[in-house]
Amino acid sequence: MSDRFVLHAPKDEIEQMFHISSERDDYFESDYNITPGSLHPIIIEKDGKPQHQQAQWGLIHPDADEEREGKDTYAVPAEGVHDDDWLAGCMEQRRCLVPANGFYKWKTSKKKQTPFYIRLLSNRLTAFAGIYSVWESSSGRDVYSFAILTTKANTLVEPVDDRMPVILAPENYDVWRGGEPLSEMMFNQVVIQPFDLTRMAVNRVSEKVNDISNNSPELIQPIPK
Repeated sequence: MSDRFVLHAPKDEIEQMFHISSERDDYFESDYNITPGSLHPIIIEKDGKPQHQQAQWGLIHPDADEEREGKDTYAVPAEGVHDDDWLAGCMEQRRCLVPANGFYKWKTSKKKQTPFYIRLLSNRLTAFAGIYSVWESSSGRDVYSFAILTTKANTLVEPVDDRMPVILAPENYDVWRGGEPLSEMMFNQVVIQPFDLTRMAVNRVSEKVNDISNNSPELIQPIPK
């Protein structure tokens, strides 16, 4: 089942955390069931400053014929990002922050898939490490798209799934968003390493999240295991 994530922080909190400003309230509406192919705000570096950009979740290759061709490239294993020249180029020059409050994973058994919502223990806004691309449509329109980098799951998430998004600490936001290549130490110590499990919570949630048409705070409410 496709990975999904959640953003419900108010616009002013997002602006404050990422040092951006926008007059478009609709870009930051709460979404409790974000799926690949959706539009989502990302934070990029432009003219030396952070800037928000609406982008499609699913990285569109420059040679793609249609926007929808990027929908399947919504998650990229960080360990293998340098094995592909195009992805490596995105990693070097087009990194972005993906604002989020948490993400879903499904634990698979012989009988069913059980959804879990995974978030910071503080329940605060955070950012996933992303890479982005700019694709030119046949009409000449620039279409931004992004993928979320993943790494091995920490021991808290591992019983549900062996992969998780790369979650960045705030002190690393500027370095990640900047246009300079990452040092090998930064990549190995920050990107490859899973986020501190003591700062996270995993809760079983309603199977209503399985239906992508459902989108409400109810989806992230814990239910008894």
